[in-house]
Amino acid sequence: MKLAYSELGSGDETIVILHGLYGSGLNWVSIARRLAVTRRILLLDLPNHGASEWSNCISYEELAQEIENFLKRHKLEKATLLGHSMGGKIAMTVVLTEPELVQQLIIADIAPVRYNHNNLSIISALEALDIGLVRNRKDADIQLKASIPDQKMRGFLLQNLIRLDDGYQWRINIPALKAGMSNIEGFPTFPEKTSCDKPALFLAGDQSDFIGQSSYHEINRLFPNSRVTSLANAGHWLHTDNPSGFLDHVEKFLDR
Repeated sequence: MKLAYSELGSGDETIVILHGLYGSGLNWVSIARRLAVTRRILLLDLPNHGASEWSNCISYEELAQEIENFLKRHKLEKATLLGHSMGGKIAMTVVLTEPELVQQLIIADIAPVRYNHNNLSIISALEALDIGLVRNRKDADIQLKASIPDQKMRGFLLQNLIRLDDGYQWRINIPALKAGMSNIEGFPTFPEKTSCDKPALFLAGDQSDFIGQSSYHEINRLFPNSRVTSLANAGHWLHTDNPSGFLDHVEKFLDR
């Protein structure tokens, strides 16, 4: 599967950044620019997102296989994987299935557990949007306002609405994401003794509930060489809520 990506910086150390659900590599450009001062950074668009190819298959095992193929194809063995939300779950699945491909992990505000969030209601709102009536993103924003009242969330989602010569279209595969939402909200089941001792940093937004005390057991079981650190003044999108704090934690981990 062809995955779109952009590359910044150079150096002996490579970091591959995997974005979250409804996102793209573009969401991470400002973080990547800082990290690229001394490192090589690759920003991927995950399958069914951004400029990458679409697929009807959407499980973490399949998504991890696509990332593993990408790492091998580009000779990126021993890279650092930095994954946010869904991208973090993909990164964890990669290192648990093919640990020799990865040097270390940075996981942003997600744990290897099942979540029950409102993603299907978001998908339903996107499906209901009448693209034929959209002349600009403001039109789309007005349509979504009743079903998605959070302006920040609407702005994030509408980054996926792109203009073509004959109008607008989504650059996320809404039907596939809807069909695979139960998988996306879950996490693969690994044998009881499965674990990976690669160094891992789990960064949790202090205003987010995605990494709670109940998650620590699974994090420690699967990643015994990990630590969980709270990032102040940050919710789930911690890299945009507190970018300087996020970078401080990441760079300290990388430079340890």
